[in-house]
Amino acid sequence: MAGSTPPAASAVWSTRRSAGALAKGWAGAWKQALRLVSRDHVLSLADQAVVSGSGFLTTVLIARWSGAGELGVYAVAASLLGTLLTCQDSLILEPYLIQRHYPHGTPAERAGASLALSVLFSVGIMAALTIGALACLEWGAGREMMVMTWAIAGVVPFALTRQFSRRFAFARLAFGNALLLDSVVAAIQLAALGWLGASGRVSALSVFGALGVAYAAAAGGWLYWARGEFSVRARHVRTVLEQSWALGKWLLAGQVMVQVQGNIASWLALAVAGAAVAGVFAACMSVVAFANPVLAGLGNSFMPRSVLAWKSGGGPGLWREAVRNAALIAAAMTPFSLAVLIAGERVMQVLYPGVEYAGRSHTLTVLALATFAGAAGWPASIALATMERPRAIVAVSTVGAAVAVIFVWVLMTQWGLTGAAYGLLVGNVTGAVGSWAAFSLLLRRRARCEREQERKDFEPVAQPEQ
Repeated sequence: MAGSTPPAASAVWSTRRSAGALAKGWAGAWKQALRLVSRDHVLSLADQAVVSGSGFLTTVLIARWSGAGELGVYAVAASLLGTLLTCQDSLILEPYLIQRHYPHGTPAERAGASLALSVLFSVGIMAALTIGALACLEWGAGREMMVMTWAIAGVVPFALTRQFSRRFAFARLAFGNALLLDSVVAAIQLAALGWLGASGRVSALSVFGALGVAYAAAAGGWLYWARGEFSVRARHVRTVLEQSWALGKWLLAGQVMVQVQGNIASWLALAVAGAAVAGVFAACMSVVAFANPVLAGLGNSFMPRSVLAWKSGGGPGLWREAVRNAALIAAAMTPFSLAVLIAGERVMQVLYPGVEYAGRSHTLTVLALATFAGAAGWPASIALATMERPRAIVAVSTVGAAVAVIFVWVLMTQWGLTGAAYGLLVGNVTGAVGSWAAFSLLLRRRARCEREQERKDFEPVAQPEQ
């Protein structure tokens, strides 16, 4: 028929139109995702990239220049230092961030009290490590353990002060200051490592010495630059200590349960199947851990922004901020999970070419989904901490850890490492759903109490009979 479109041309036109619609859809989704990202998020991600990148390069350089033995000693010491930083975060820094708007004292007095608590914490840790080093000497423990204990004791005060400075900047949404500070630390740290490598002196002890120099330089410069932000008064230190401990002990307990839930699969793999299987599982987790710097970078901004949303917008404002944070996590983790599904096996083969590491695509995909599920619960957990409801966090974390233990144990005996990954996924989903349910329940309860209070305030007062 004249004027009709040939079938082949019609098919081509239909294909082009579908491709154009798909491209427009992706473009719209990308624009929507970009609206969620603020300048604070970008600077926070850049800061975390500097911190994670310098840590990764340090590990690689130690492995290349000193061997597996020194790397193992360094890894154990670094994990202990990381645990101490986590304890400081839970006991001092997060309570300061959440409670910094309290009416007791000026902002400088609250900041000064928290800094004083951090110093006291450092002194206590140094004393404990010193006693540990002396015990190692008395009991004839290995020389490496004793020397590294002394090294950690020397680095701890500077590392804790550097961490305090980062969190202090995050609390004020001054992510540019944190980026500058961490860039200075990374530059000094890598320059010192380069000098050690050129002179053939790389060891776990010398690397910790380089870290101590970098942390001390940054911490000293920051304390001098920010000295006007602090006012230390003994009376106020005691008040802040009581307030911080009332909240921080529960935050620390919740953090412990989160660590148990995150590591239970590795522990049970070692106990049930042996070191070789646990090593393969650790290799799988290292591939999935590529998402951690992005999640940590986003997470650095979640708490201070949630505190401001709670202060200015109450429950509705905090809910909107939590939903926005969850959308950011979804936008970050969805492409990562797809990348693991498509290329996870290839990355595994490149990093770990052994036969025992092959054929782990299914396990990698499930572990990526488990990481996604665990991160999805962060915004609600942070909101609960912002509302100062840490017991709810501990309860949910305990349930999630218990579910993970049961399912990892049962499924691993049936399906090996893939079963362990599914058990971890079930535990993380349970924790995430529980966090959002607890958050929603507490918000509804708060809103109901506010409505009842408003009703009582506006009720007419009965007049006495004449």
